[in-house]
Amino acid sequence: MLKVLKDLEVYSPRYIGKKNLLISNGIIEDIFEEEKYTDIPVKDMKGMYAFPGFIDGHVHVIGGGGEAGFTSRIEEIKTKKLLKCGVTGVIGLLGTDSVTRSLISLFAKIMALREDGINAYMVTGSYSYPVKTITGSVEKDMILIEPVIGIGELAISDTRSSGVDAKELKRVAHEVYVSSLIGKKSGKIIVHVGKLPSKLSLLFETVKDGEINKNVFLPTHVNRNYELLKDAAKWVKSGGYIDLTAADEESRSISVKEAVKFLLKEDVNLEHVLISSDAQGSLPSFNGNGDLDSIRVSDCSVLLNSFRECVESGMGVEEALRMFTSNVSGFFGFNSGKIERGKRADILFVNPSDLTLNAVMVRGEIHALDGNKSGV
Repeated sequence: MLKVLKDLEVYSPRYIGKKNLLISNGIIEDIFEEEKYTDIPVKDMKGMYAFPGFIDGHVHVIGGGGEAGFTSRIEEIKTKKLLKCGVTGVIGLLGTDSVTRSLISLFAKIMALREDGINAYMVTGSYSYPVKTITGSVEKDMILIEPVIGIGELAISDTRSSGVDAKELKRVAHEVYVSSLIGKKSGKIIVHVGKLPSKLSLLFETVKDGEINKNVFLPTHVNRNYELLKDAAKWVKSGGYIDLTAADEESRSISVKEAVKFLLKEDVNLEHVLISSDAQGSLPSFNGNGDLDSIRVSDCSVLLNSFRECVESGMGVEEALRMFTSNVSGFFGFNSGKIERGKRADILFVNPSDLTLNAVMVRGEIHALDGNKSGV
């Protein structure tokens, strides 16, 4: 169905001014200023900001948890929740629990989210090594199962990891790379990084001979503390990418706002920085003996909150927006994350006065914040 959205202040994420958008079959067909397409229904957006929909590259879509027993298992995320958080694209993954949480269930949830319009993908595997898969091999999962774009979140520097070494990590990276060529996938390994002093040393060891491209790996949760963040800055300056985890006020992690300030002081290229929520994952806290002290649930609302905090701290809207949109789509090779001709019509309609979310367009359909289709 064709529709024209009129009078939008468009961030692509680059600010391109006041524009009108022609939407057809879930795609942005045209971006224009002059009056045209007069025979097509027009929706006046009254000067609202238009942002690309956020792409959350780290979501436990079928729920995470389990470190405090079966009662700590977290529920699946709902499409309405994602839209309310401004999320129009996700990468689903498993975490600690790959026994009571299955990759087949993860695949089914990804397909359900797609039916709802979400631009959804997944990675095979979990924290553990050897990598658990659906078909019996990484290659078959990536080549034969369309939504599978890599593996993760493989854990390192964490008491819950499997102690994978550089030789093993290099072997699986080769599998991912070759499979990405055959299956035409981005071929990424999302690497969960814990609090142990080894930090990113395993990744540096794995790529030191140049056999493996650094950009196969995406170390995530790297804003746990400043020592890890400093190692992450070194990783980016050597050509790699990193993923910051947006945190709420109760988290012991460094906030996105403060992490970005630190990275800028370290002369890090922010185009290599992604931000995700870890939504529906567990946030366990362990004491010095490795015993669990407490556990909480992460929420995708931290993305919008972190974006606003970055802007309120003095960062430009364009610069902040890239880390939630085009940086993510560029790294993973998605046809979204930008407001451009030919891209998916995944758009956030934002109030200019306070950067609050008014409505969301996903695959060309406008939804109110309760998840229902809306005329805005």
